[in-house]
Amino acid sequence: MSSDADLSAFPNLTPTEFRLLKPLADVVEYEDGAVVFRAGTAEVDLFAVEEGAIEIRSPTANDALITTHHAGGFSGDIDLLTGRPVIVSGYARGATRVLRVPHRMIRTLLNRVPSFGEKLISAFTRRRELLSKVGRLGITVVGAGYCKDTNLVREFLHKNFVPFNWLNSETEAGQLALRAQKSDCPKPVVDCGGGQVLFNPTLRELAKCAGVWRPCPGELVDLAVVGGGPAGIAAAVYAASEGLSTLLLDRLGPGGQAGGSSKIENFIGFPAGLSGTELATRGVLQMLKFGARMVAPVAVERIEVPADPREPRLLHLDCNTVTRARVVLVATGVGWRKLPAVGAERFESAGIHYVCTAVEAVLYDESDVVVVGGGNSAGQATMHLAECCRTRRVHLVVRSPLGTGMSEYLVSRIRGAANVTVHEGAEVAEVDGAHHLESVVLAHAPSGTRERLACSGVFVFIGADPAARWLPPEVARDDSGYVLTGSDALRSGRWPLADRSPCPLETTVPGVLAAGDVRAGTTKRVGFAVGDGSLAVTCTHHLLSLR
Repeated sequence: MSSDADLSAFPNLTPTEFRLLKPLADVVEYEDGAVVFRAGTAEVDLFAVEEGAIEIRSPTANDALITTHHAGGFSGDIDLLTGRPVIVSGYARGATRVLRVPHRMIRTLLNRVPSFGEKLISAFTRRRELLSKVGRLGITVVGAGYCKDTNLVREFLHKNFVPFNWLNSETEAGQLALRAQKSDCPKPVVDCGGGQVLFNPTLRELAKCAGVWRPCPGELVDLAVVGGGPAGIAAAVYAASEGLSTLLLDRLGPGGQAGGSSKIENFIGFPAGLSGTELATRGVLQMLKFGARMVAPVAVERIEVPADPREPRLLHLDCNTVTRARVVLVATGVGWRKLPAVGAERFESAGIHYVCTAVEAVLYDESDVVVVGGGNSAGQATMHLAECCRTRRVHLVVRSPLGTGMSEYLVSRIRGAANVTVHEGAEVAEVDGAHHLESVVLAHAPSGTRERLACSGVFVFIGADPAARWLPPEVARDDSGYVLTGSDALRSGRWPLADRSPCPLETTVPGVLAAGDVRAGTTKRVGFAVGDGSLAVTCTHHLLSLR
């Protein structure tokens, strides 16, 4: 990963930026070969090179050289903002002088000098993308591609921006790695480095191994956001930027349903499009920049609402902690409906997937796949799978004519793709396979004729249900289970206060808001969810002013 190859990842600081940096930094000199920082160090400092250079090396790859920061360059990637243990080490090359900014001052630096902050955040984001492609870096996961537990580990690490190296246990490299373990050890095997090895870990254990886990928060916050999709992240960004103490909680990691999108092209400001992972990464860095905090994986088991609406709401977490929040925002989104086909349960997350990112797509290189659904998510997945491997055949299965619920730009691309076959008026009736998924059976309407397609993976996007079952019964919903807010909550007859009406996103429980896809009456688009997130902060300010 050469620093000369990507100027967006390795920009130089200007003389003016160095002058702005000096009041927040210490001048430190290192001899040739001295350790500047070590892998595994949490809350590492920022180092800007005045003279000499810093070599960045990977301890998990025999100290292989990753890149070199020369004079004018600076160290770090997104872990400077997350505070997680860094996965690389830095060494002085030649006599080196640096400006060392303590970790506690980094957020002050980003907000005090906006142009400098923009340069750093853009570089940090791009560097993490490049690091993730290096391989032999960070955590190593050994397990089968058709193993549900292996794929859950891979999905968690991907959603939480943790570089990892996956070795398929069915390959020679994977078999070699497994020989170092007991023959009957549970799979997957996760090598965290430093001699720590986990066997089919829980997500909490994996989060601790990866440095993702933060102690469950029990203090009082102004706003607790439950759900790390676009609505939740947007709310955290706006709330923290306006001085509200903000906590974001998610059961898996940031991104939500949008995080499973291979490419989002109709979100304003990104004409070339961006993946759901890129959107989540940028949003999380933005909220951390302003001082919001994020904890994952953690689930809210229940909300306890005091009789006095001026008292904090209590969030009972699955880590045996109770978080107190003056206002709670429910942004848990929706979950894709399961494929209602004979034999589908056998292959859940082991051949049948409900997201389509690089984590899933790589499992089926050179293999034919099936995408089920007629909306934008299905269209995006179809094109991603068709473009990342031109030799595979992608079968898109839709019950209605293509275009009924999909944006025209996607319909045009799908119709023009040479390796995409569209099956209109059909649905998947059966899923078959011995040890792996091997084929599906399509049922065609109205004739009822059946057709068998050979394939290795199925990607399902056939409608969604609101993730709201965990909410108390006092929170009113519509007939489909979506949460009622604002005027709809008032019209439900279940609004309990006589002295005021609910704010636009307030549920029938005062002080509990809902935003994004979980809310009734919303348009299921990223832009709408982001707008909801910003409106939630306006509601929060209003509610806090009533105390």
